[in-house]
Amino acid sequence: MPDLIIKDSQLSVEEVIEKLKEAVPNNKFGILHSYDIKQTLAGKGQELTEECHVFEICNPVVAKNILEKDMDLASVLPCRISVYTKDGVTKVGMASPTKHIAQLTTKDMSLIVDPVEQALIKIIDQSIA
Repeated sequence: MPDLIIKDSQLSVEEVIEKLKEAVPNNKFGILHSYDIKQTLAGKGQELTEECHVFEICNPVVAKNILEKDMDLASVLPCRISVYTKDGVTKVGMASPTKHIAQLTTKDMSLIVDPVEQALIKIIDQSIA
């Protein structure tokens, strides 16, 4: 599995975001914060032609379990899912938690992180259809 998991959608960015907002709590996660990167950059005088939204999501039980095993992993929490356009195509993506965390710790986190990755892929799949 690649380090980035990116899927295309036939839906608009707005439609995907609405579905994402439903899928996240339905899969026992919460949205902590969202960023409209295009809008943020525009406010700084930088024009981005494509849409780009980033959602920070978290399952508090999982986050606690990860931090209790390796507090250094606080640097990669919470998980992020991006909704953006590339060449006019709506895309939803994330960095693979299993790959990312495996590169950052010597501790075996697979029992915690593998189910997280599967849940995030499910959230993405529910958002793009």
